[in-house]
Amino acid sequence: MAAPTSILAEKLHEYPHHDVIDGGSDSILDDCLNQNDGVLQLLHRYAGRTFCTPGKRLRLDEKSYYPDYMGGTGLDEVWMCCTVPIVTGVLDTRTGKAPFREGEAHVLTPGGQVISLQDLIETNPEAVMGEKLVALSQSLFGRVTWPIVSKKFDNLNPIPHHLHWSKWEVYDINSFDNPGVSPSHYHTTAMGLYPFVTKDQFLACMQRWGQGEYNGVRHLSPHTMMKLDDGFVMPNGVLHSPTDLCTHELHVTMDEHFLAEDLTLDGRIGAADAFYACREEDYPKDRHEDWEYLVDKFDFEANQDPDFVQKNSRPAITAKEFAGDGVDARWIVYGDILGDQKCSILRLTLAPGARTSFRPESPALFHTNGGRGRVGKLEVRYHQDMKLGEIYPEIGFITQAAMNRGGVEIENTGDEPLVLTFDFPQHAHSQTPGAA
Repeated sequence: MAAPTSILAEKLHEYPHHDVIDGGSDSILDDCLNQNDGVLQLLHRYAGRTFCTPGKRLRLDEKSYYPDYMGGTGLDEVWMCCTVPIVTGVLDTRTGKAPFREGEAHVLTPGGQVISLQDLIETNPEAVMGEKLVALSQSLFGRVTWPIVSKKFDNLNPIPHHLHWSKWEVYDINSFDNPGVSPSHYHTTAMGLYPFVTKDQFLACMQRWGQGEYNGVRHLSPHTMMKLDDGFVMPNGVLHSPTDLCTHELHVTMDEHFLAEDLTLDGRIGAADAFYACREEDYPKDRHEDWEYLVDKFDFEANQDPDFVQKNSRPAITAKEFAGDGVDARWIVYGDILGDQKCSILRLTLAPGARTSFRPESPALFHTNGGRGRVGKLEVRYHQDMKLGEIYPEIGFITQAAMNRGGVEIENTGDEPLVLTFDFPQHAHSQTPGAA
């Protein structure tokens, strides 16, 4: 008997009833661009981590958090714009492989099919991303791709203490994704190492991996309260164990990490698993579990900076260039990061009936945090209790084609505030937001 189409490897696991177009064409791209004035509708792409437990704030319905084909792993992440494969360790029990194109951004076509954003970019990079970002991505990656990843991770417990060798990140921990959390909450993020920690102490901690109840690495790190509706920067190379709140995150286009602790509230982590998602170019495989090499490579100066929190906090500031009548605009992440303009996050709030012409200097990803309205011709609405298999218009991509048309009009068509969050890539602005 033929297998049902819902388990075929070439289907997105969340949308088994939608055909995937493999490869782009000028006609498909033109249809997608013309449908909503240059605004593409993106799908919610969900993923789970084998070492995490979902916090259940991604607004899925209860049954959708634990798909029966994921071997007991729950969905704790929604990837909104990612053009590279991700590393979760999850296997689809129906195929014995990682879920097809797990986490990768896909666009809904006018015909109801789906196509990867990367395929549309490769069809006509300048129409989707613009010449400036095309040149940037080629210089960063040696190929044309969207240079930033947008996602939300949402866990019941703080995730394992870890670091990224090459991948800096920025955080937007907001009240929309964390309803009911008091401003005086005690949800903290561990960051770096205390200044008094020596190399020998850190080495001894890592050498205890799997030798006792707990290697204790998080006891060596200061913990910082995270303020809702502000931003924070996490440079690459710095240990961190993010809070148990739902977090909107941007990072450079790659997915790599090293896990630094052998026990969390979600279970034990094997030493081999700690290096599972390290790229060979960042951390060679023949040095895995070589703790002396790890300590030699570790950036103690960055991890023990006494001014780390002050340097990397990003209190929200008014974005005067986008604010207006009935429109509140705030930069959540802004300024130089690691020496230049890595990325930025803008939150736009329109009062009922308000409208505005949105003309940024760069294409951008956006998602909906509240209300209903339209961006160009794309109708968007904030949803609750979403079900896997159904498509919800909340996420969009404003292309260079839309910018060439003079930008897009945004309108609140509902009776509550329309709240949209825009993720801008590296060097999107001629003047860095928030820079003196």
